[in-house]
Amino acid sequence: MKSLKNKIFFLFVVLLLLVQAIDLWTIYTGNRTQESQEINNRLHTAQTIFTEQFNSRRDYLTAFADTASSDYGIKQVFDEDTRSLLVALNNHRKRIDADLAMTISEQGIVTGQLYVAHSDNNEARVRQGSERQQAFRHPEWLGVSQYSDLYVLDSKLYQLSLSPLQVGQKVIGWVGFGFQLDNRLAKHFKDITQLEIDFIFKDAATNKASTEGDWRLIASSNQQADLARAQSILADAGPSHFISAHYRYDTQNEQTFGVAMYGLKADIVAVMQEQWWQLFVIAALTLLLSLMSAYWIAASITQPIKQLVAQARTIAQGRYDKRVELKDKSELGQLADEFNAMQKAVLAREQTIQHTANHDPLTNLPNRNLLKAALESFISDRTPVSVFHMNLCRVKEVNETLGHDVGDWLINEAAKRLASIKDITLLTHLGGDEFVILCKNVTEQAQNNLQKIVNETLDSGCDYRGVRLPLQMRFGISAYPQHSSDVKRLLQMADMALHHARKVNQHAQVYHDALQVNSVERLNLINDLKTAIAEQQLVLFYQPKVSLNSKKVTHVEALVRWQHPTLGMLPPDEFIYIAEQTGQIDALTQCVFLMAVEQFTRWRDNNIHVNVAVNISAENLKNPDFFSFVSNTVDNHNVAPHCITLEVTESVFVEDTEQAIALLLKFKQKGFKLSIDDYGTGYSSLAQLKQLPVHELKIDKSFVHNLTKSEDDQIIVRSTIELAHNMGLCVVAEGIEDLPSLQWLTQHGCDLAQGFYISRPVPAQSFEAWLCSTSDYGRASAPSDDVMSMISSD
Repeated sequence: MKSLKNKIFFLFVVLLLLVQAIDLWTIYTGNRTQESQEINNRLHTAQTIFTEQFNSRRDYLTAFADTASSDYGIKQVFDEDTRSLLVALNNHRKRIDADLAMTISEQGIVTGQLYVAHSDNNEARVRQGSERQQAFRHPEWLGVSQYSDLYVLDSKLYQLSLSPLQVGQKVIGWVGFGFQLDNRLAKHFKDITQLEIDFIFKDAATNKASTEGDWRLIASSNQQADLARAQSILADAGPSHFISAHYRYDTQNEQTFGVAMYGLKADIVAVMQEQWWQLFVIAALTLLLSLMSAYWIAASITQPIKQLVAQARTIAQGRYDKRVELKDKSELGQLADEFNAMQKAVLAREQTIQHTANHDPLTNLPNRNLLKAALESFISDRTPVSVFHMNLCRVKEVNETLGHDVGDWLINEAAKRLASIKDITLLTHLGGDEFVILCKNVTEQAQNNLQKIVNETLDSGCDYRGVRLPLQMRFGISAYPQHSSDVKRLLQMADMALHHARKVNQHAQVYHDALQVNSVERLNLINDLKTAIAEQQLVLFYQPKVSLNSKKVTHVEALVRWQHPTLGMLPPDEFIYIAEQTGQIDALTQCVFLMAVEQFTRWRDNNIHVNVAVNISAENLKNPDFFSFVSNTVDNHNVAPHCITLEVTESVFVEDTEQAIALLLKFKQKGFKLSIDDYGTGYSSLAQLKQLPVHELKIDKSFVHNLTKSEDDQIIVRSTIELAHNMGLCVVAEGIEDLPSLQWLTQHGCDLAQGFYISRPVPAQSFEAWLCSTSDYGRASAPSDDVMSMISSD
């Protein structure tokens, strides 16, 4: 727009920019000159300070070495025992906080040498030097009354001053003290000079063909110190964006000590640049205020149009909550009113569409879309939530007998009553006879209470034209985080639970893993498991049990794994339950038992004698042929039954205690050892325990994991050990993962120990190698000398 307003505004801007540019250029050139002078002053001051302090340290060391050499005490112990000499030498060192102290005999042998070692946390410790009782490396220094120079010890550089020890006119030795040229000194000079300090060193005497590449960085105030940069500064060729100075000291032994002092130009001249920026800001503010005055005139004309354009963009983005307010009553004001009216109409249509998309048209309750959004929000906020998937019973019969209108009326009536329940976080209708309730932070007891409230709310039923229609809900329940953290899975789990409740005709069902049996993944595993048993894809791992009395490995537990051709090594939790639910557990247990017995015979032939424990399922004890298989297997392999332990869980005695006890009694009479696995998980009572024909109790790992930290666990384990021993039973503690727990169990009379701290479950060959590495191969062994010694040393 080539209007007069724009032309005047443009000319005004150009003139202001020209004036400001001239002013800023003048200020800039003046600041550059001042920066150069400030840099030169800073570098000269840094060089002067370092030179003076370096020389001052040398003079101080010389004076102190002379004073120490006159001390009668150090002369008195000079030829006595080394300890007295080192004590006297260290006392002098501490007076000036020297980093190095040494004495040299008349024959040039280092008789005493102490240096201070600094750890990463700046803790200082006095150590004896590595050159004690060796010839002093610079005998030429001993020919003068006093000598000061740089001295290298164990790759560390020191300022060292030596002074002779004299008795009368006779020199009996020399004493010297030194300060280390280290990071602490570099940081000290940095605090004074405000420049980074690098110390570099070159010893040409050790390499006659030395080059500049023989330099090494020995200390720096800069954690990102670079040797190449320090060398370039020493050669007056430092990086252009740094200011730098250097100090060079050449010793009489062809050694060179260099100091590189440097800093970023930007950091050095920061104050002056800040002043320059302040002037720039002032100039910019002046320009801005001038421009704003000119701009205001144009803005007063164009602002209403901009408001309308912005409002049109807001509407295009789907936002309708902001009105256009114009004081202008001209045509622009009328246009703004039309905008507002159009926006209001569009907002009403949007709200109708949004409500329809997220609510069920029959009950006007939130639908599946809002349900998923709410679940995602709870999971994102990590808020525990329970999902109650419900179906209204007998709606199908109502539809078939009284018509769909009555069925819809019945569903609406149920929705109204459910909506009156205060404890519900969200009530949704998925369609048909299905509702879903969400409740936050619901415990198991609260779940039961909510079911009761729903039933009481619907229990009275309703009347339709004299016909009494029942209202009854069936529940399928899942929960976050107990079951899943995925929205789709939570809804699927609740649906599976509801389906199971319908199938078995029960009022409610909480989801559990067993309901997954019919899933696609589990169906695949069911089919694969048959092949795995037939094609010997099952493998056994063995976990040793240590006798805490003999400190030897006397037992092992056989633990099954599935080497799946595509899924890899599967733990038993992935397929044992499937085997139990699909009737394959007998074939699986028989396969495992046979492999364990065969492995036992191989070990026995190799003179390895350990009892092998095999886990059996409650389903196995329901099979009348199981005892015959187990008995025949050990007989056919000429294995004594007492060498095999059968481990059963307490759940065996829940469904049919008498049958389980009777079968276990047959195993005991045959000679097998019997063990109750995972004892303490809550199934068996003490009354049942005294009737069980078992030899051993295995304390569940949940009581052992935090044994040394939990007094409650200690009470439970201690009382279990005492109870078992009083009943003549052996006690095994499983799940031991640390030494304190193992020691505690040893002290309190536990018989056998098992857990990752001793050994993880390993294949048979690995177990044999482990056994062989801990003792003579061919007999039961202690797990390792260090582990069992730590048990015994408590």
